[in-house]
Amino acid sequence: MERGPAAGRRVSLGRLLLVLAAALGLCAEARAQAPAHSLAGVVVSGADSTPVAGAFVEIAGTTLHTTTDAGGQFAFRRTPPGILVLRAARIGFLPAAVRLRTDSAATPAVTVVLVPAPIEVSPVVVTASRETHLAEDAPTSVSVATSEDIEHRATLGVDEAIALVPGVQILDGQINIRGSSGYAEGLGSRVLLLIDGVPVNQGDRGGINWDLLPVTEVERVEVLKGTGSALYGSAALGGVVNVITREIADAPQFTARLFSGAYADPPPLWRWRSARALFAGADLGMSRRVGPLRLLVSGGALDNQGYRENNSDRRSHALAKLVFEPGPSLQAELYASAVHENVGNVVFWCEQGQCVDRGLAYQPFRVDSTTLRDRLLSDKYQVQATARRILGPVLALNARVSWFRTSFQDRFRADSNGSTADRFGAELGAEWHPSAGHVINAGIEDTYSTVTSDLFGDHSQTELAWFAETETQVADSVRVSLGGRLDAIAVDAVGWSAVGSPRLAVTWQLPAVRLRASVGRGFRAPSLAERFTNTAEQGIRVIPNPNLQDETSWAGEAGATTRLGERFELDAALFWNEYQNLIEPGLVSGGTQIQFANVTRARVRGLDLTARAAALADGHLSGELAYTFLDARDLTLDEPLAFRPQHLATLSADWVFGRKAGRGSTLAAGFDARLASSPQRVEIFESDRRVPAQTLDLRATWRRGGLEVIGKVENVFNYIYTLVPRTLEPPRTYSLSLATTW
Repeated sequence: MERGPAAGRRVSLGRLLLVLAAALGLCAEARAQAPAHSLAGVVVSGADSTPVAGAFVEIAGTTLHTTTDAGGQFAFRRTPPGILVLRAARIGFLPAAVRLRTDSAATPAVTVVLVPAPIEVSPVVVTASRETHLAEDAPTSVSVATSEDIEHRATLGVDEAIALVPGVQILDGQINIRGSSGYAEGLGSRVLLLIDGVPVNQGDRGGINWDLLPVTEVERVEVLKGTGSALYGSAALGGVVNVITREIADAPQFTARLFSGAYADPPPLWRWRSARALFAGADLGMSRRVGPLRLLVSGGALDNQGYRENNSDRRSHALAKLVFEPGPSLQAELYASAVHENVGNVVFWCEQGQCVDRGLAYQPFRVDSTTLRDRLLSDKYQVQATARRILGPVLALNARVSWFRTSFQDRFRADSNGSTADRFGAELGAEWHPSAGHVINAGIEDTYSTVTSDLFGDHSQTELAWFAETETQVADSVRVSLGGRLDAIAVDAVGWSAVGSPRLAVTWQLPAVRLRASVGRGFRAPSLAERFTNTAEQGIRVIPNPNLQDETSWAGEAGATTRLGERFELDAALFWNEYQNLIEPGLVSGGTQIQFANVTRARVRGLDLTARAAALADGHLSGELAYTFLDARDLTLDEPLAFRPQHLATLSADWVFGRKAGRGSTLAAGFDARLASSPQRVEIFESDRRVPAQTLDLRATWRRGGLEVIGKVENVFNYIYTLVPRTLEPPRTYSLSLATTW
């Protein structure tokens, strides 16, 4: 009989899967004993009474919610008797509520009228509390990048889609939310990535792959700012990014996007190629419904010559999503994706004597000549299955299983390494509404990660967690949520440790402003890569530290949101994080080696401000201004934490040139400006000059029917800058994209 950690974990996961299967088979016992009632209706626009498709509709205080079809229709087959509150919401409209009585088996059809709102914000979020929530009820700060935001900016990846979210910065592919993370070359993210609520951080490095799905299949991206450990455990210390895939329409649908572009030439002394570097790609998708089944398949490719030497990138991806809805009480979903990438390896730019330096101290667009033709090949495979069984108006079960594999192989001239990591996950949870205005979410989660690697060795990590949260409306305008999570973690099946993460949050709706406040504990277990990395690259050696301890924090936030009439919205939030044993890379052995170590104490505090305006200048102009101030310090050494900018600011605006520039067509133009102050401290190459990041992007969009053409110029002034040491950010970039749906 096989023994050891791997065998033990297979038994644990197997038992949990049996529990999931048994729970989802409780159909017969789940039927409510009260008489069955049905409810149907339509959601229409208050402007012209046209149907509103894709609106979220829920019966408040129950497990029942749905989405309107293309004709604005919705239906609930089994509803509780008595007085109900029906709530509806859709982006571009103000949420609405209808109070009605269901005393007969078939209640007359109801019409819900949504009043158009100039300020378009996502009305529904799920990340803040693990259940579908009206955004106005969210107890913590959640920002949303909608499909409309993604489309009109013609973004190529999920990371680009959230780069303008207030308080968010992307550092060479790593996400930093409100200063929670510095830069660690992809090892140990403090932000958890979810796809439709399923964790997909890497099993070995703990990092994030932004290319797991194309943005053409994204409905929205929710960004939870602040610790989410009370709900999601390790890796959510600094926040959560939840990518929600798009709903599959009833009618057959085909989508296509083609894009191409070019990078501006570097200054003559830094030029490294005779012709401009180009990039191009395509994404194709198809979806349709057949009876209770909905199917979506998509695929695409990218060929990017790269703006730096040895930085070409060739990537291909495929995705499939299958939704099974045999009735209103059960929805099951199967999702699978695969990505292959072949990218040139660029670590630092070339210093004098390492390449054709033309007598200069460095060549920022070139690399060390000995690393030319070094390539990094990677494959990512993801399969996840989720199910929701509504056992009655007040009780529902949610279950999921998942597998995520990341594999990479270095093909370097000097040395080659590889790694294969698997992350297995399973979860069973329940949503219970014991009384009006009261909901309880609870469940159990199991995660098992393994790695076989030249860099990290052969190791495993086991995580078992229990979580629960109760949310209660204690008054007409006050909601309180209290919850927590207990995580037990073992590395190589030894040395179990347990961490508790409680959270308390309150929202209070006043006549003119909505207040929110929360306090909670966060934690993150070190990734296997942080513990065991042993490698050297370009003269810098990274050495292991198997004695790393868990990071922990206490975090608090107080915020307010108010609307000034129909056209302006203001949001402000103060946040404070006290960290213990924060893991940061540091120089050891006289500055010749890097090792991850626990910083005894650190503090990150600051302020988020966001102002939105819409329907200005006779409805032509809309915009957003955001600013984040950070005070991030290592309290042990009494110095700033590395790679944290003190100031982050973004300004965006869009102008629509008449609602109809031609028959059935529209023309719009916009810009995005970003500013990030230079970090006060970095951990390597501290003598290098540091400059603030300040860029301006321009775009123009033409739409006609299902066709959209977008031209874009990024980094208009061709500003040369870095966010991480000796790694150049893209110069001026021109692109043209064409997207169509039919």
